[in-house]
Amino acid sequence: MTTFGLVLVVGVPLLVLLVYLEGKRQSRTYGSPSARPNLAGAGLLELQKHLQADRRVDTLVEQVRDEAAETEQDAGGEGRVCRGGAPSGAEAGS
Repeated sequence: MTTFGLVLVVGVPLLVLLVYLEGKRQSRTYGSPSARPNLAGAGLLELQKHLQADRRVDTLVEQVRDEAAETEQDAGGEGRVCRGGAPSGAEAGS
């Protein structure tokens, strides 16, 4: 028997045994699996949490940009009114 054949004969059953024992260990730690495991649903819920966080960041960035644009408009002096009610560019005496 070659070395590769020996590795297959010993390695494959050993790998299967290790996977089985890991399943038993997880069963003891986390409890037995439900009758209908919903792994896809659990994965999608985790993905949704990540996407919601990205959406919150996008929303905050948009709010900051809008506030910055409003601040720039206010700093430009457009639409400001003096005490007398006349626009800032017009003189009160004319």
